[in-house]
Amino acid sequence: MIENKQKCGTKKIKIHFYIIIFIALFFSSCKQEEKKTEKLDPEAQLAEIQRRIDSLENYISNSPILKPAIVESNFGLFQTLQKIGLDNKQSLKIGNTLADTVEIGTLRVGQVFWVGFDQKDTSKAVLFRYAENPATFHFLIMDSTGEWKYKIVEKPVTVRYAMYEGVIKEGSNLNNALKEIGVPQNMVGTVSEAFRCKVSERTDQHSGDKFKVMLREKRFQDSIWIEGRVLYIYYDGYRVKHFEAFWYQETDPKSSFNAHYTEDGEALISSGLRYPMDRLHITSRYGYRIHPITGQRAFHNGVDYRGAVGTPVYAVAEGVVVQSTYDDISGNFISIKHSDNSQSLYLHLSQRGVSSGQRVRSRQVIGKVGNTGRSSGPHLHFAIKQPNGQYMNPLDKKMIATPKLEGAKLASLMEQIKTIREALGKTESAEPKSIGDSLQATVKYIQKYE
Repeated sequence: MIENKQKCGTKKIKIHFYIIIFIALFFSSCKQEEKKTEKLDPEAQLAEIQRRIDSLENYISNSPILKPAIVESNFGLFQTLQKIGLDNKQSLKIGNTLADTVEIGTLRVGQVFWVGFDQKDTSKAVLFRYAENPATFHFLIMDSTGEWKYKIVEKPVTVRYAMYEGVIKEGSNLNNALKEIGVPQNMVGTVSEAFRCKVSERTDQHSGDKFKVMLREKRFQDSIWIEGRVLYIYYDGYRVKHFEAFWYQETDPKSSFNAHYTEDGEALISSGLRYPMDRLHITSRYGYRIHPITGQRAFHNGVDYRGAVGTPVYAVAEGVVVQSTYDDISGNFISIKHSDNSQSLYLHLSQRGVSSGQRVRSRQVIGKVGNTGRSSGPHLHFAIKQPNGQYMNPLDKKMIATPKLEGAKLASLMEQIKTIREALGKTESAEPKSIGDSLQATVKYIQKYE
């Protein structure tokens, strides 16, 4: 009896030991320096840690053999997984399952994914982990039926509302000024792009022009930057007078209406192309990839947006329908020629609502998302063909959902602007704090833990 109890106790200790090692290994892919200025309630911390351990323990029947899958030059996810021993079928399954919930985006050389292999069958993957950032981890864990299940583990982060103010100096420009005042390096381009819609670097920027930016930043352990959102921009200059814009966010984080607007609802890129769908979940990007059906490496000349069958598809600009037909590869597809002689293409539709020769307006419903032709699931393949016949990356085109918000969306923008202005007031009244030792810059911010 005593021996059995000892064995049982040893087994429990061993299981928890494996779990602790598992958690430590996955959460230490980036070396962190802990600088907590405010600690959470210890009991709440322990409860949260136990919840996460229990959650993972329910899915892991034994400790998998872990291997790092490291991205090499010109590698995509499929090549990276195959390099560590996954066959084509498993690689495609992981990629397609992950695409349902997570957008990995452009891979970086040296980026690491972790794969867990079954101890009894070392050719079989039972776990996949993608670290979006030091605080967010995406897992695919194989259940007892052999199907992949998705889980996300998120560490607590600090949310900071930060106000940056500056003046353009003689011989400089807005982009340089943003760097000088300490805007996080990975946000400079995003902030500059938001201003550029109304403030041209070539014709509008002038020495002495003043500007403000408020960012909503997420930081891990207070110091490690995770992500940022430009909530507010303000510009007062020689040529551009008292311009300001606000971020509008719908409940769906992938809504194509999420963008910057002026207080009267005008989109910053009023002349841009319209998005072909209201919700934008990219499952496959432009460029070389492993085809999800053929398993062969091939060039993907457009972008795939996931959507349920029957979801409306819009014309991205005014033009004339040059093709509205069906073939075994593209399924139901439509091609529209625009005023600059470029063409937009919409493939795998369940229904086509326009005919060849018909003139369509911008954001007119032309069809519905489907799964026709050679398709691995319901989605819209959207492509842009240039006047010279060459395809281009659709993501390089500036697009908006609408030039102006109206009705309920405009009312929602007004409410969100009130909230942003309240945060502005609190942030501007905060004490300025220095940014680094070598950079003569300060920032005002308020923060909370999430």
